[in-house]
Amino acid sequence: MGRPVTYATYDDYVARTHDLRSPESQVESMLEDLSAELRVECDIPDNARLKGDAAIVARKLVVDAARKALVPPSLEGFEDTDLANATQASFTANGFTKSVSLGTHTGSAWFDSSSLARLRRLVGRKQRFGYIWPSGGRA
Repeated sequence: MGRPVTYATYDDYVARTHDLRSPESQVESMLEDLSAELRVECDIPDNARLKGDAAIVARKLVVDAARKALVPPSLEGFEDTDLANATQASFTANGFTKSVSLGTHTGSAWFDSSSLARLRRLVGRKQRFGYIWPSGGRA
């Protein structure tokens, strides 16, 4: 049995994110980990090579999640400020106020739920809903 499939390469990551600061070994490791998580999430065998749209959506999912984990959030005008632990910021000037909420901190990766649902459909794994009946059977 061969090595498990990784859905994106370092070059894919850089081309889509323009992140040249994250070390290549760290990016490759993150892409490998996220590919494994995606296979588990969508019940895809380790050696399965996705084709067509499924391959594109899988690449998008792992690259986007890796970027969320590796690139610290930033705000225009505060490029030199470490915002890694910030969740909100507000600015006031001349009577105008701007408020910003940061959706993630560096180190946290997750898959976009809409794209994940699309990939599940493309690989034939639709979301399933189940029912649990209380003890005693159906009413």
